[in-house]
Amino acid sequence: MTEFPPQGLFRRWPLLGVTLDDSEDLRLKKAVMTITSTSIALLAIFWGSFYIYNGYLLSGAIPLGYTVISFSSTLYFFKTKRFGFFCASQQWLILLLPFLLMWSLGGFANGSAVVIWAFFAPLAAVFFIDLKAATRWMLAFLILLVISAVFDLTFAAQARPMPDVLNTIFFLLNLGCGLILIAVMLHYFVKDRESAYMQLQQSEMHIRELMLIDPLTGIANRRHLDDRLSMEMDRLARYGQHLSIILIDIDWFKNVNDTYGHAMGDAVLKAFAHHLSAGFRTSDFVSRYGGEEFVVLLPNTAIEEAAALAERIREATKHIRIAQSEMRITASFGVTAARTGETMAEVLSRADEAMYQSKSHGRDRVSMLLE
Repeated sequence: MTEFPPQGLFRRWPLLGVTLDDSEDLRLKKAVMTITSTSIALLAIFWGSFYIYNGYLLSGAIPLGYTVISFSSTLYFFKTKRFGFFCASQQWLILLLPFLLMWSLGGFANGSAVVIWAFFAPLAAVFFIDLKAATRWMLAFLILLVISAVFDLTFAAQARPMPDVLNTIFFLLNLGCGLILIAVMLHYFVKDRESAYMQLQQSEMHIRELMLIDPLTGIANRRHLDDRLSMEMDRLARYGQHLSIILIDIDWFKNVNDTYGHAMGDAVLKAFAHHLSAGFRTSDFVSRYGGEEFVVLLPNTAIEEAAALAERIREATKHIRIAQSEMRITASFGVTAARTGETMAEVLSRADEAMYQSKSHGRDRVSMLLE
């Protein structure tokens, strides 16, 4: 069932063929196609009246007949939601209308200006269906042009010549209205497509961020760590630069959860993650490894320098204050350096071993492990 905003018919009209199951792209196509076909049908009323006023009864009947058929197709679309049929019927109507008018006016001599309307069919087909449909309608346009050329003398013999001034007025009006409608269609469709594309890019970036960021602490997650470590290992193999790794574990974290609850445990993790992000350099990479464990990658950093950085962070950790709590936290650090030719798993395993050396020697300390 279609959902309509609380607006008048004029604003709801482009949305009457839209359903809740439609994608944003399909909603846009339906709305713009409805606007375009309705605009042409309304213009056809003007043209039909204008032709009849100037004494061209048959030529005037053609646009008026077009309007009736076009609105019938639109209402049928609103009722059945058959968008494919709606597109096809409207584009065939738009294709045939200018040729019928041209033939009734006497062929190319009086009616060549109206043929510009036929370009709406392949143009609309590209936007609303596909390139194959556009090619099919363009071929039909060329066939109708050939028919017009073959029977041009016959059409001219049966029509009343149009005064030059009136012919010029028709030409300018047809050209102007045609270009305005094309501009309107391009404005709505292309602009909204660009807007939709930008929104899609932003959504993809947001989704990627969600995939790479730990939702609790706001720093990089394990997936992001794996990607970054792989890149840094490749750089190590290519250029032979230093790469140090620090693995950090918050001491007695299980006791925090058991004593103060998981909400306090989450607060500790957030505070510690912020502490790490602020404590290391912008060139370093801070991530949550899992649970209460964190990993820091330090490119172009020798293991001794990494150990000094870890010692500075370890000492500053004691001064972290958790809101509404007198709790003091400490952490154990394991530092190692990556070697050319080894795997990420081997590097992380050695960092983990170094961290457990700190745990086994009383916690709240930094341990290095080279081999």
